[in-house]
Amino acid sequence: MKKSKTIKKSLLFGVLGVCVVCVAAAAILFLGGEDMDPSAKMQFDAANAAFLEGDFPKAEAAYAQANRLAPQDPQILRQLGNLALYSNRVQEAERFFQEALRAVPWYTNVWPLTSDLKYRLSMVYYRQDRFAEAASLMKQAVGPFALGPLKELQGIQKQMELFVGEQPYRIEGPDETRVDFLQTDPLPLIKVSCNGSETVNFIIDTGGAEVILDREWAQEIGAEIAGSLTGTYAGGKKAETGLGRIASLQLGGFTVRNLPIHTLDVASMSQVFDGTEIHGIIGTRFLMHFLSTIDYAHGALILRRASPENLNRLEESLAAADAKIIPFWLIDLHVIVARGSVNNLPSSLFFVDTGLAGKGFTAPEDVLQKAGITVDWSEGRQEIGGGGSALFADILVERLTLGVGKNQVVATDVPGSAIENSTNILRGSLGFHIGGLISHQFFRPYALTFDFTGMRLIVQ
Repeated sequence: MKKSKTIKKSLLFGVLGVCVVCVAAAAILFLGGEDMDPSAKMQFDAANAAFLEGDFPKAEAAYAQANRLAPQDPQILRQLGNLALYSNRVQEAERFFQEALRAVPWYTNVWPLTSDLKYRLSMVYYRQDRFAEAASLMKQAVGPFALGPLKELQGIQKQMELFVGEQPYRIEGPDETRVDFLQTDPLPLIKVSCNGSETVNFIIDTGGAEVILDREWAQEIGAEIAGSLTGTYAGGKKAETGLGRIASLQLGGFTVRNLPIHTLDVASMSQVFDGTEIHGIIGTRFLMHFLSTIDYAHGALILRRASPENLNRLEESLAAADAKIIPFWLIDLHVIVARGSVNNLPSSLFFVDTGLAGKGFTAPEDVLQKAGITVDWSEGRQEIGGGGSALFADILVERLTLGVGKNQVVATDVPGSAIENSTNILRGSLGFHIGGLISHQFFRPYALTFDFTGMRLIVQ
């Protein structure tokens, strides 16, 4: 691969997976369960094959059949719990993981062999903002010696302990608020206040997990930092991500009190916006506490309380609108995946990460080659990512889709980027295949609504 010898910094930035916590626990080998009934094993193997391909409905049906044949097998229960959590069916996920823990044989029911299951159950509580319970389970997963990937989990544990006895994400304000973008390209930019600060500039990026603050600015406004973990970013670069809390965040008419944050060197992103200071990022975990619309076409972020009344009004508006409704799954903290396709490749799961500035798609180079997309690394250039600079090269995608059938959104001649050493999320670290990352420029003509109650993207 020939790389450019004259490399410049560009004004593009993509947050490619700010906090991939699931890989820490996934590194722990799960050894529960006795030899499986042959019929159940056949269904389990078929389910695993579908899971690896990201065909979650097919996988879940096969795991359910295996569970009927072997109802006390912890490996089957674990995967049913994963898929229930991916679909945000949190009570069901909690039940499956608890049953799996009870089904683990006595001779493997010891730390660290049960750390994986306890981590996954803690993520069920995290998803529901039950941070005290999440911290307790995470502490059990970490165990007496925080070694290797368990040390990463300890940082999350300490962050969750900040909220013991507190109600996180307490929302005050109207039923709905609209926040106009200061600018839409290369990423949406809005005004935000934290801990009563003056209003500052934040970008909106579903590639971020929690609200992310610039590390130095977080200290200035009195953010409480409890721990850290190592995040993986564009180009495979790693950087320490601080974990903590702030007392309040004000956005439009809403004030959200007592919320978790991550910290990073956000100030370096200012060069993406021609020197305009950037102090933070609004990520997926904040958006999922509302019925959120990123209206690229009209330049605004619209936040509505996720009340039954607002959901009913949304349904009524969809009946009269030309909207595409696309099911999605939510992996761990923030990874939104939905089915799409690139050029003539079969459909696969795409990571819906809106933070690839000014671009609409990226994928590992081997995927791009299969799609008939040539990467000219001789024209590569260094661009800023969350962990520092990485080598990017421009690509053009002839046909890019999201959704299937009548709900398919199609775009042609979409500008994208090839990124040397793509983030681990695009290389199987989640345990299943993701075919690429779909981003800003694909959604640019539309209003994109995230309904985390119905687990669907609405593209209008």
